[in-house]
Amino acid sequence: MKAVGIVLCMATMAVACSNLAIAQQTREEAVRGMRKVQPKEMDATYTKPAPFAQKLVDAALAEHPEVILMAIHAEAPGHKNVIVASNFGRIGKLGDVDDMRCIHTGKPNLEVDATGKHFEAEIILQDQSGKTIGALGVVFNYKPGDDKAAMAKTAKDIANEMKAQLPTSQTLFGPAE
Repeated sequence: MKAVGIVLCMATMAVACSNLAIAQQTREEAVRGMRKVQPKEMDATYTKPAPFAQKLVDAALAEHPEVILMAIHAEAPGHKNVIVASNFGRIGKLGDVDDMRCIHTGKPNLEVDATGKHFEAEIILQDQSGKTIGALGVVFNYKPGDDKAAMAKTAKDIANEMKAQLPTSQTLFGPAE
């Protein structure tokens, strides 16, 4: 009987430890865990979020608590494609290969990150006429078995919610009203 108790105790501890290993990150923990951006990855002259774009990000995050990170990449007036709004800073970070591929092809980037803890969806961002004006990056907590298709659908739904509020690309840079 004592051996059964020891086995049960060990099994309980194993389950508790495995739950800790797959614990979901809060938004704040996800931001703190991001890698440091190098100066060469930044447009040093673009440093302030686009007011309306930031409003869209903030509203989407309030509506979708399952999203831990979000960013809008767009071509700011007089600048290359950069992050113009996010919940993690990096305003002015230049679009990378994945961002630009999504924008140029219209095909989403959908992948589990290298750590296996996040599902990343990058979706084209369009204005109301259907013109591509940038990309929307949406990151979710992830563990094996999670429904990646549902996360991708949520990201696409968010992009569509934003599209409905964007008569033109210039709207991103207008007042937050």
